[in-house]
Amino acid sequence: MRDFRMPIPPRSDSGDALVAKAASVDEQGNPDGFMPASFFKPEVLQGGMSRLVVSLAAVDLERVHHALIQALEPPYKVLYVKMVDRAAGTQLPKPERRVAVEIPRDRLMRNLMRYRKLVYTDGRHQLWVRGAQGEQLILEENGVVFIYPDDFLFRDVLQAQGLGEGDGQTMADRDYLRVNFDAACDAMEAGLIDTLHMLPWEG
Repeated sequence: MRDFRMPIPPRSDSGDALVAKAASVDEQGNPDGFMPASFFKPEVLQGGMSRLVVSLAAVDLERVHHALIQALEPPYKVLYVKMVDRAAGTQLPKPERRVAVEIPRDRLMRNLMRYRKLVYTDGRHQLWVRGAQGEQLILEENGVVFIYPDDFLFRDVLQAQGLGEGDGQTMADRDYLRVNFDAACDAMEAGLIDTLHMLPWEG
C-alpha cells in the first residue's frame, strides 16, 4: 500500500516558487501574455503507451509535483538531465545525464525542498523520477509534467490538488519560449548532484 502521509510543504514566502521556469514569448522575445492554466489531459502515444500531460501555473508547480512524487512507489530512481550550460550561455549539443538509484522518499523530498529554487524556477534541466513499479514522472524544463502511465491513482492525486481534466494549450505547445536561468542555481545544481550521489549515465 502506498504511503501518502508525508506533508506537502507550503509555498515559500520568499516567492521563489512563483517564478516560472519558462515564459511564452513572440518571435522578438517579448512576453506574449500567455499564462498556463493548471489542468491535466490524457494522451496515448505510438505503441499504445498512455500518459497524463499536466499543465501547471507557476504557483501550483511545486505543490502538485510533490504530491505526485509521493504517489510513486519508493525507492526511486532519479535522473537529472542538464540541457543548458548557463555559465556559457549555450544549449548543450548533447544533454548531460546523471542518475541516482534506490533513493528513499524522505531523502528525495528533503532535497527537493532544499534545492527548490533550482528544481522549480530554473529551466536548465529536466528531472525524471521513476517509482519501484516502473511508473514515471518527468518535470520538463518548461514546467510541464508528464506522468506514465495514465492511472486513476494519479488522476485522484491531481483532482485532490484542485486540477481538472482539460484540453487547453500547455507551455509545451507554444512556438517560442524564454527559459529562466539563475546564476544562484549553479551551486544548487552541484549540491543536488552531490547529495543524491548522482553518477554520469549515457543511457
